[in-house]
Amino acid sequence: MSISDTGRATHIQVAHGTEAGDVPPAPSGPIASWPSVHQVVPLRRDTAYDLETDKARMPVEIQFADGSTVRTEMILNPSQLHAAGVQIERAILTREAAHFHPSGPS
Repeated sequence: MSISDTGRATHIQVAHGTEAGDVPPAPSGPIASWPSVHQVVPLRRDTAYDLETDKARMPVEIQFADGSTVRTEMILNPSQLHAAGVQIERAILTREAAHFHPSGPS
């Protein structure tokens, strides 16, 4: 799956037939007729790093606003993988600080 943002709309391209499962073909027709993405959730499976392509493959489930879902992989190049790692670590540290600080939630 790749995501691009043109400033006017976000476009999602889903990889087909990945290890994450069979992916149905992308809808045809104008993007406006596609269901809206509600969220993309990492699956509880290991992210793999492919040395040949120099990319990480993270199994994810795309959940659409109409309730439908599709399982695929999010493909990350080295710089995207590094940035995601830094951002996730920052979120973990913020959560831990809030939950374990005397004035934070318990």
